Amino acid sequence: MKKIIAFTCFLVSSSAFSIEVSEETAIAKLEEFFYLLDVDRYEKDDFFKVTTKDFQIFEDGLDLDRETFHEFIEEATGSIVETDWTLSDFKVTLGIDSAHISYYNNGIFKTSDGESIHSFWMESVFLVVEEGELKVQFLQSDIVEREIKQ
Repeated sequence: MKKIIAFTCFLVSSSAFSIEVSEETAIAKLEEFFYLLDVDRYEKDDFFKVTTKDFQIFEDGLDLDRETFHEFIEEATGSIVETDWTLSDFKVTLGIDSAHISYYNNGIFKTSDGESIHSFWMESVFLVVEEGELKVQFLQSDIVEREIKQ
């Protein structure tokens, strides 16, 4: 009987420190990441809530941590007045308390001087559970095509 109680306690305690990672929760977290990057709603504290403390991104030929990516975004928002991303073709691989997603990203950035920058990326993201929540730990972004329209 003591073994059954101990085993039950182990199961309950181990599930308290783990969340179920599904394809749906992983994709939803990735979409939340981009939602929070929108120029109209970007806030450092909200962005930090969905990224791990050791967050890293390879973006625009740069290797950025969470703080330097924030600075990158702050600088970009000086000339960008509207952003829009369409993510597609998700390929999700699940692990224990983690997920990897590869996908395509079509984005449009509208600038204060009337330009529209249309970009197409191939991207890959790794998400892990930190502090009981799924968060973005790493993102690799490769530009495939970029066109500037007046």
